[in-house]
Amino acid sequence: MTHKKKYTMKSLNENSTAIFCCLIKMMAGSEHLEIANEPFPPLTIEKVGEGVKTPMGAACVYSLGHYNRQLGELMLEKEMWFLILDNRSGSPIDFEKADVFPCMFQQTNFDIIQESIEFKNGIMGNVDTELQEEHVYLATLWLCDIEQQSFLRW
Repeated sequence: MTHKKKYTMKSLNENSTAIFCCLIKMMAGSEHLEIANEPFPPLTIEKVGEGVKTPMGAACVYSLGHYNRQLGELMLEKEMWFLILDNRSGSPIDFEKADVFPCMFQQTNFDIIQESIEFKNGIMGNVDTELQEEHVYLATLWLCDIEQQSFLRW
């Protein structure tokens, strides 16, 4: 008898999902996008993985980060990774068909690196459900800030 591992991950709410999907749309098919918006630090979004095997199907992983310049060098301020199962196929505003799961958070000035969903060799592994729920909360706040700070081009 085989036992299936139960995954109880929280996804972003519809508003945060819409903001995240808008950022992906702004990438226009490229792997990387930097959005300058003075006086805020630039916002960078990058596709860091695709075809990731999950129990829910194949997914992509994106990194969202703010960088600052210190002594002429680009330094990561904070970064979050998101696993996205995107079933919108041809309807980019059908946000209820996209599931976005925050899976990693790091904030370098506080020496924080937290991984709530593990990945190995392109396959999703263990999920720390409590930490992943905290990441959803942090992502929701950050994505609302991104929208309020006018980084988006709807």
